[in-house]
This record gives sequence, C-alpha cells and structure tokens, in this order.
Amino acid sequence: MSDLVVEHVSVTHGSTLAVDDVSLSIRSGELVAVLGPSGCGKTTLLLAIAGLLPVQEGTIAVGGRELSRSGRTVAPEKRGVGWVPQEASLFPHLSVGENIGFAVPGGRGGAGRGAARAARIAELAQLVGLGELTNRAPNQLSGGQAQRVALARALAPRPELLLLDEPFAALDTQLRTGLRREVAELLRDQGTTSVLVTHDQEEALTLADRVAVMHDGRLAQFGTPEEVYQQPASDWVASFVGDVVELTGTWRAGRVLCALGSVEATAVGFAPADGATVRLMLRPEWIVPRPDLLAQAAAGADARVAAISYAGHDAMITADLVDGPSVLMRMAAVELPSVGDDLRLAVQRPGLAFAAA
Repeated sequence: MSDLVVEHVSVTHGSTLAVDDVSLSIRSGELVAVLGPSGCGKTTLLLAIAGLLPVQEGTIAVGGRELSRSGRTVAPEKRGVGWVPQEASLFPHLSVGENIGFAVPGGRGGAGRGAARAARIAELAQLVGLGELTNRAPNQLSGGQAQRVALARALAPRPELLLLDEPFAALDTQLRTGLRREVAELLRDQGTTSVLVTHDQEEALTLADRVAVMHDGRLAQFGTPEEVYQQPASDWVASFVGDVVELTGTWRAGRVLCALGSVEATAVGFAPADGATVRLMLRPEWIVPRPDLLAQAAAGADARVAAISYAGHDAMITADLVDGPSVLMRMAAVELPSVGDDLRLAVQRPGLAFAAA
C-alpha cells in the first residue's frame, strides 16, 4: 500500500504561515490534483511531502511510514517519493537513456546488474513513448518529449508516491492537452499514487480522481471533480473552479426569487430564513432556453442575445434579461441562437444560495 496521509500539517516560510492545518488522505493508486491560485500554499505542501521543507505541526506518512513531523524529517532521497518538476531539467550532457538511467537503482555491480538496468531503461522509455529515442540528446527533444523523459526518470526507482509540480505549464495548449491525458492514463495503468499541483481548473477536473482546492494556505474543499464543480463548499470555491452567474434574490422555502424567476436552490454554509436576501450562484450551462415556457409568465425570464463568444465545441452567450442584468449561458455550438434573438430562459438544476455579503 502506498497511500498518503497528511494530518493537520502546517508549514512556514520564515514568519509566513504558508500551509495552515491541512489534512488529506489519498488512497493507494489515486491521482489527486492540488488546485489553487498562485501563493495559496500548494507548492509548499508538495515540498513538505517531498521532504524539502520541514513541517511545524502535524504529520506526513506514506504507506504507513511516518516521513515528517515537527522536529523530524526523513531525507528526500530516503522517502521513496518521485518528483516531476515544471521544467524537465534534464542533464544536457547525457542522452535520453542516460537521463532515465541516472535514477535506475543498481547502476554498478557486474554484468547481470548492468543488463537489468539496461532493460529497465528500455522499459521506461517504451512506457513513455520514447523507445526509439534513447540515444537522442536533450537539445534534440520537443518540450513534450523532454517532459516524458522527466516522468520516466521519476518512475525509474519505482517510487511509492509521485509528485508532479505543474509539469505541463510550459507547454503549448495542444501539446499540453494531449500529454496530460496520456500521463494520467499511464499513472493509473501503473497504479502509481500521484499528487499533481496545478492552477489550471480544467486540468484538475479532467485528470484527477479527486481535487483538493487550496485558498490562503488552507484546504477549502476536497472531493471528486463533480463535487467540487457542482457542489462547491463556498462562494470562493464556486468562483475559482469555474464560471459563475451571480444574482441577488430572496429566499423562499428552498427557492430564490430573482431576475430568472423562482429558482430552486441549495443553501451553502448557512440556514437562511424566509425573506432573507441571498446571493444565487449558477453555472452558465445551467441556464437554458425554454421555448415551452413562453406562455407561462411565472416561469423563467425573457432575454435577448447580446453577444456570442464562439469556442468551437461550445460558446458562451451573453443574454440581457428584460427585467434584470445580463447573464452568461454556455451552449453546445450546434444549437446556437443569433445575436438579437429573443429567448425565454430557465434554470435546469438547483442553484447555490450563499449568504449576502
């Protein structure tokens, strides 16, 4: 078992508390994304797990073996933890195979061990799709190929845990999308317990089994991608993890009366009294045109399409409500209205009600 358990961990940089009482339990073979904006403490947490920073409070354990606590830190090279950095950081004077082999155990000690080492290098190179490039120099590789070498090197010693520090951030969009999907599939096939640090919401939601959202050094929410996106634990998480439409309304027995009509809603983090003013948050794709409601004055709201931002597979539509502000709608590109079209809008799933600021 190579599960990771982080219990009530706090880490400081000088006098700054960078990670504040964070607890995570990551199952063996699971890929977890630590998501958050710059300065939220996500990389500091990764460094503490790697043993590169001490913890002031709490404990870190992998596979039941305690690696960190206040006043005690197992050295990074003795943790059984692999690291894939943002930049590949390959040795320029070594070939692809030699870069991978640098981290393969048993580099010395007889022909038999040398043959096993060569076989392991070949296995890893094949695993990351570079089986024909082991003799190539790093300066002959593309950015994606270099990151594949870094991944193979990190996997070489068969780590109990693999840490990935924004490894796709420096790549162009098309390459990043393809490579990160391949890497996630590879790690799952290998059964490697992995922690991916990222500030990219799409990356976290599409790759991870679970997402840990960090804010100001604290864990704001930990759940599946669906839970974090559909059921955010706070208004901050809702706004950070995806696009939101925010409207002011009045709470009435599980519904919010607002510019979009009477919208079913779930109160998050508080229990509003009837008549209380609340903030209703919706995802743009929850707002849909409903021609069947045109004759029902009490249902939905009238709007006119003001702008369309086309993205190929879908589009973001700005619609001006007749009796309210503008709202965003996300629709599949095959069924788009035109600018100037009149629509009757409705909300197709319960919204999220937060306390008024």
